[in-house]
Amino acid sequence: MKKINLVDNTLLDTILKIILFFGIFLYPVYLFDSGSIQISHYLLFIFSFIVLVSNRILLDKYFFTFLFFLAYCLIVTVFYLYYDLTELSDIKLHTNKSSTIKYLKELLFLSYNFILTISLLSFLNYQKKFNLIFYGVVCANLIILITMLYKFTTGGLEFRFPALFNNPNQLGYYCICSFSLIYLFYRNQYIPYYLMIMSLLIIIFFSMLTLSKASYVALFLCLIFGIKPFNYRYSKIIELVFILSVLFLFILFFQQISELSIFKRTLNMFNESDSSLEIRGYKVFFESNSLQALFGMGIKNIFMIHKYEIHSTFFMILTSFGLIGFLIFSSLIVFWILDISKSYGFRGVICVCAPSLLYGLTHNGIRFSMFWIMFAISIYLSKEFIKQKNFKPLKNESNFY
Repeated sequence: MKKINLVDNTLLDTILKIILFFGIFLYPVYLFDSGSIQISHYLLFIFSFIVLVSNRILLDKYFFTFLFFLAYCLIVTVFYLYYDLTELSDIKLHTNKSSTIKYLKELLFLSYNFILTISLLSFLNYQKKFNLIFYGVVCANLIILITMLYKFTTGGLEFRFPALFNNPNQLGYYCICSFSLIYLFYRNQYIPYYLMIMSLLIIIFFSMLTLSKASYVALFLCLIFGIKPFNYRYSKIIELVFILSVLFLFILFFQQISELSIFKRTLNMFNESDSSLEIRGYKVFFESNSLQALFGMGIKNIFMIHKYEIHSTFFMILTSFGLIGFLIFSSLIVFWILDISKSYGFRGVICVCAPSLLYGLTHNGIRFSMFWIMFAISIYLSKEFIKQKNFKPLKNESNFY
């Protein structure tokens, strides 16, 4: 089948941009139950399908590494399916406690995110303008802001604000991804410095409303590295003034802040029962035998031992797919970190990669498609940033004001 050149096919390119815009724009709108496919997932799947059948796939290190990881996960999953069928006779189509089929859901989510990531990387590789995705992220954040204002004015603001997501942790993870994207928009000169700061503060405020410790703690730490303006004469002074202003306001309103739920929740972070390593499932890995530690014990065995998934992206992968699967996945992340570092330096790695990696220490986010959207966009923007530096001098920061 002959591939269609998106550069020459204006109609198809426009259709794909519209679908992608609404896929990102509607991402915070969860109309169906937790674990179900939402509207944005359908739209993004349609986008990915059209890209894959009509466009040349970008075959790079990300494609081969992600494909290798997906193939390995498939082998491990099929092995345990075969084992349950032949040794335990436990293959059931209904989703009872001992069913094996229902644990294929994890592999389906991973496959979906692989297709989405590769499609985005391939599509963006042929793009000269990026405005559509930028406006999609802006509109998605406006949905959350409008939801918050509506619930605040009507007195329906929950103790842990989920916006239109199914639970607050999903909004917390979305804030993590949005934080990284906004920083990237600034570094690639889509928005000025003052707008980046305002946007990041709003995003952090959203995460604080969720009371998701993994979200707002990670964002606070990363904000310290993100407040420095680039290509501006007085960047260090601005950075120092910002930090001192935050400290001054914290001290000035300490009594009021100390009465807030978020302050008490943060202080009790290590005393809460759900913060222990055992509750979050970190210790399940150490119950595996030597072969399982190397090749993985499979997802079903985790649920049989721990009753629910491990609340860590890295430990979930390590336990499910063993040291081999963990190393393959880690290589994908290392490639990402190196590319971001090459483009944006150490501060770029902290503001782009660190939020989601820190969040992944205490939550399993491998299914969350917004992370993979941010992952693909950050790779594309890092390449564009290198082109900017090589072929055109960056504009002076003062031109933004």
